[in-house]
Amino acid sequence: MMRSTLIALGTTFLLVGCKVVNAGAERTLAQFSATNQQCYDRAKQPHTMVVDAHHHFKPFNGDAIPYEELIDYAKRSGVLFVNVYGIGQVYQRKPDCDGNKNCLSQLIAPTLENDLKNVKDYLDSQQQQVVVTLSMTFPDLNQPEQIVPTMNALAKQFGSVFKWMGEVNLVKQALFDNGRQPVASATIAKFKPFMEKLRENATPLAIHADLGSDASPLRYLPLFESLLTQYPNNVIVWMHMGLSKELANIDAKLHIQTVETLLEKHPKLMLDLSWRILADNHFSDRESKQLYVDFINRYPERFLSGTDFVAYRSYNFFDYKREVAVNSDIFKHLDNSAFRNIALGQNYFDLLRLPYVAPIICEN
Repeated sequence: MMRSTLIALGTTFLLVGCKVVNAGAERTLAQFSATNQQCYDRAKQPHTMVVDAHHHFKPFNGDAIPYEELIDYAKRSGVLFVNVYGIGQVYQRKPDCDGNKNCLSQLIAPTLENDLKNVKDYLDSQQQQVVVTLSMTFPDLNQPEQIVPTMNALAKQFGSVFKWMGEVNLVKQALFDNGRQPVASATIAKFKPFMEKLRENATPLAIHADLGSDASPLRYLPLFESLLTQYPNNVIVWMHMGLSKELANIDAKLHIQTVETLLEKHPKLMLDLSWRILADNHFSDRESKQLYVDFINRYPERFLSGTDFVAYRSYNFFDYKREVAVNSDIFKHLDNSAFRNIALGQNYFDLLRLPYVAPIICEN
C-alpha cells in the first residue's frame, strides 16, 4: 500500500504520492498542466466555467471592448481559456451614404472584417494569462463556394492560427428581418469542399441551427439532420442545443429526447451550452433543470461551456462576469465526470488537441 505524507504549502495541503485534499480557490494555468498533481476541490473552488468556448470579441456594429480588456475580464472571472469569435454578420452600409451617421441599413451580411481584426489583436498581444484560440466566423453558408478560397488566403497569411470555424448560421430566425433566410436544403450538398478541408485540419464547425419556434418546435430539425447525415465525419458543435428566443417554451422532455436521438445517431455531434436563453428559459424550472442535469450527466463528453458574450463597448467587466455566472449555474449540479469534462474544460482540450489537462476531482 502506498503511504502518503501530508505537507503544508501555505494554505494548500498536499498528499504526497496521492492527491490534494485542500486546494486554494484561485485557478491558475499550472493547475491544467499535464504535470499537475493537484486535484480540484469542488467544495472550495469555483463551479464556474474555466473555458469560454463561445465569446464574441466583436459586435454586430459599433465599437468593441478592447482585446486586452476582454482578456482581463476573463482572468478576473476565473476563465483561463477563451475561444474568440468575431461576429461574421455585420450591418451593411446604405448605398451612397458618405458619412458615418445613419449609414447602416437593417440588412446583415457575413464578412471577413471581424476575423481580421481579431487575428491582428491576437498577434499583437503579449498576454500570457489566458489561452486564446481563434475562430473563423466569415462563412456565408448560402455561398459555400467562397469558403475554401478564403480559408486558403487566411492560412497563407496567418498560418494555422485559426483552430475553429463558426458561429455560422444554417438557420437563425433572429435575422429573418435583416435579410437572412435559412440555407436551402439543396445547398448543403455544396458544403463538401470546405467540410473536407475542415475535417483534414481537425477543425470543428460551430453551427447556429434553430430547432424551431414556439409555434412549430421541430420545424427546422430536418435541415439540421441533413447536414449531420451528409457530413458524419465532421465535428459539428450545435449552438445552444438548437434553442433560441423564438423557441422559449419547448417541453423539456421533447427537447431532450430530440437532442439525445441526434447524439446517438451522430457520434461527432457536440453541444454548446452557451447563452442565457438556456438558463433563463429552460434551466430555471426545478423539474426541467433536473431533466437537463441527468441528460448532461449521461453524455459528459459531448458538451462545451461558453457565455455567448458579445463585446459591445457599452458593456463592462460586471456584465461579462454575470454571463459567466449565469451560464455556469447548471454546473453546480453535475456529477464529477461531467463537471470535469465541461466546466473544467477537458472536452475542449480534447477537441482542439490542446496540451492541457483538466485536474481530477478531489475525493472529499
